[in-house]
Amino acid sequence: MDGRKAKELLSFHSCRNSDIHNPKWSGGFLGSLRPFQGRLREENFREVMECLKALQEEFLAPAVDREMISDLMGIVCLARAWASPRGMLGSNRLLTEEQTRLLLAWTDIIELCVTYLLEGAQEEAFADYQDYLNGEYC
Repeated sequence: MDGRKAKELLSFHSCRNSDIHNPKWSGGFLGSLRPFQGRLREENFREVMECLKALQEEFLAPAVDREMISDLMGIVCLARAWASPRGMLGSNRLLTEEQTRLLLAWTDIIELCVTYLLEGAQEEAFADYQDYLNGEYC
């Protein structure tokens, strides 16, 4: 995946892309949570992580793309807020305990990856994701 495609995908996953009629908008990471259909889509989490892998070099630049960071922070912050006991998913008890745990694990993995990438620690950035893929994270 090239950087342009990765940024476009992140804009859909964050629901910040203006093409709201694209199925990726409503079916992406945040879009699939509103309205919630009872199922978390792991493929969205994996795609966000693949976007981060494709964009690793972008994080080494002196100035990082503001739109990209906004997409990533939106994904993390909104998913976490919605899953909280006061959030739209938590307060309405739309998520099971297992789904809440999983969604919060995904946001933690994304957030830590972005943090490491911003620090230039590319090797460490994907360690938790690899643990997740190996069944060792959750």
